[in-house]
This record gives sequence, C-alpha cells and structure tokens, in this order.
Amino acid sequence: MKGLEISFRDISHSDAIEQHIREKAQKLTSTFDDITGIRAVVAMPHNHSYKGKLAHVSLEVGLPGQTVAITRDKHDNPEHEDMYLAVSDAFDKAQRKVKQIHDKRSDRNRRITH
Repeated sequence: MKGLEISFRDISHSDAIEQHIREKAQKLTSTFDDITGIRAVVAMPHNHSYKGKLAHVSLEVGLPGQTVAITRDKHDNPEHEDMYLAVSDAFDKAQRKVKQIHDKRSDRNRRITH
C-alpha cells in the first residue's frame, strides 16, 4: 500500500480501528491506483451539547496535483457514536469524491486525445 498515516486524538489507540482503516485504505488504493497517500485522523472529542461522545473522522487523500479532504463528524450524521461506522462513512465519501475526480480527468484526457 502507498503511504498511510493514522492518528488518534482524544481517544486511545485501537488496533481494531487501525486495522479497519487499513482495510478501507487498501480497498480505496486498489480501486484508484493514482492515489499517492492517505492520512486518517480519528477522534472522539467531548461535545457538551450532545449526550455522549461522537466520533470524528477526517481523511486526506493525495492525488497527483491535489489533495482531497474528507471530514465526517457530528454535523454530518449524529448517529456516529460508533467509530467503525464513522470510518466507513468517511471512506465511502472519499471513494465517491476520488471517483468523481478520476472520471473528470479521464473525460478530459479522452477529449484531448481525440
């Protein structure tokens, strides 16, 4: 796998969450081979306006010439008390965004070569 950096903030390191992130990152990089790296930050900050702690996941996906930033937190889905669900949703959003960029680049390349 290309460069993968995983950080935990306001939460203890979890081998299980790290493995879940590695699996999602592997799937993403195997689908789009032009990804140059992924940086994942997982956090569970205390939010006084909500009961309980809500998961916060942010991703930076490196592509040639640009970086795609993905943030999934309480504002996107208040049901993310489950870190696994928050990670999965962030990677799903990243996959859609990277596909959109990849499709635009492919379409642009087709127009240039024809």
